[in-house]
Amino acid sequence: MSNWTALAETLQTAYENGEPIDPDSLPAGLRIEDGYAIQDAIVDRRSRTGGPVVGYKIGFTNETVQSDLGVAEPVYGRILEATVGSDGRVERGELIDPLIEPEIVFVLDRALSPPVTRLDVAAATRFVVPAIEIVDSRIEDWAFGAAEAVADNALAARLHVGDPTPVGTSDLALEGVEVRIADDRRATGTGGAVLGHPADAVCWLAEALDARGDALDAGDIVTTGSITEPLPLESGETVVARFSSLGTVAVHAG
Repeated sequence: MSNWTALAETLQTAYENGEPIDPDSLPAGLRIEDGYAIQDAIVDRRSRTGGPVVGYKIGFTNETVQSDLGVAEPVYGRILEATVGSDGRVERGELIDPLIEPEIVFVLDRALSPPVTRLDVAAATRFVVPAIEIVDSRIEDWAFGAAEAVADNALAARLHVGDPTPVGTSDLALEGVEVRIADDRRATGTGGAVLGHPADAVCWLAEALDARGDALDAGDIVTTGSITEPLPLESGETVVARFSSLGTVAVHAG
C-alpha cells in the first residue's frame, strides 16, 4: 500500500469516527497534485454514504491565508449532497474541530468552460445564495500544509444555505456580512475579500477544473471562500450571518 493510499484511508477513517490524525504521522513530500489524487479517492468512498457530488467548495481565497500556507492560489474540494442543509442545525459531535465561514454561493444554470470572465459567470448563474460553510480538519490542531488540506477534501464538512437571490441585483464585491455568535458581533467583511470579487473565484475554479480534465456543469453549487476570518463553533452556540442584501442564514450547533 502506498503512502498516498494509506493517507486516503486514514483521512476517511478520521472523517467517519471523529478522531483526528496526529500531524507527525503524515507522510513527507506530499504535493498539491498528490493531494487532489487522494481527494478523488476519498470523495469516491465518501459518496457511498454522502450522496453524489453536487458542486465545489473553494478555499484559500484570502491573501492572508495564502501567505500563511505558502501558496499562490486557492484550492478546491467537492460538496456532497448529504452535507448541504437549510434547516439551520448541525450536530457538533459529528465533527472534530469545526470553524464557520460566511460565504457567497453561486448556483449555476449552465456549464462554464474557460476562458471565463465575471460576465460569463453572471450569465451562467441561476442565483446566488448566502451561506455558512462549516470546515473541519481531520488533522489535529489544523497542523497541515496546502497539499494535506487538498487531500482532506479542502476541509469540507457542512454547508448551510439561505434563500436564493437573482444574480446582478447587487455588487457582490461590496456585499457586506456581519457574523454574530450568542448575539455578539464576532466578524465583519465584504465580498471583495474573496479574490477581489466572488465571481473571480468561480473563474479560477473553471480554469483549475479544466486543467484536471473536469468542468463546471449546470446545477453545480460553488462556494467561493470565506468573507471573514473563520470562527470556532461550539456546542449550544447559534451563529448568524447577516448579509447586507442577500439575507440572513443561521446555524445552531446541537
